[in-house]
Amino acid sequence: MKKIYILLLTIYLSSISCEYPVTSPQVIGTTFNESGNTNVVAGPDNIISIWESYIDAHNSRDTESIKALNADEFTAFGPAGEVVEGSDAHIEFLTNWFKENNPIWTIEWAISNTAELSEGDIGDFVTAGHELKLNVDGIEITAYQIIDASIVDGKIQSFNVYQQERGQPSNE
Repeated sequence: MKKIYILLLTIYLSSISCEYPVTSPQVIGTTFNESGNTNVVAGPDNIISIWESYIDAHNSRDTESIKALNADEFTAFGPAGEVVEGSDAHIEFLTNWFKENNPIWTIEWAISNTAELSEGDIGDFVTAGHELKLNVDGIEITAYQIIDASIVDGKIQSFNVYQQERGQPSNE
């Protein structure tokens, strides 16, 4: 019986003495800027839901929710060189675009990441891939976008849009 107690005590002490190593954030990439190369690490989980809400607001044409999710110092950079500065300008741009092209986004993937900005500050980003359906002059077009969004204090500070329209494979 004494051996059983010693065995149980040993197992108990072993289990409570195990320390879990402190892990650093998972490195998922590298940034290249004036201050040199720095690591990009996995970011906070909660910011992907902010991006999902933002895209849902766009798809439902809810400009009040879009404006509420935009940061005070909002900037967007479009795929054709467009620069939209300020939330009011963004809403004006979107209102016209919604009427003319009826865009609908489907998020295909999203990655939360944290990286050093060019100024040396640390920022959180969502980088997401989307399928975008547009109606251009009565013709439905499918484009694919990667959008890299800076999220600060639960708001969209800025984003960059990279877009590709894919051709159809030849029948040859």
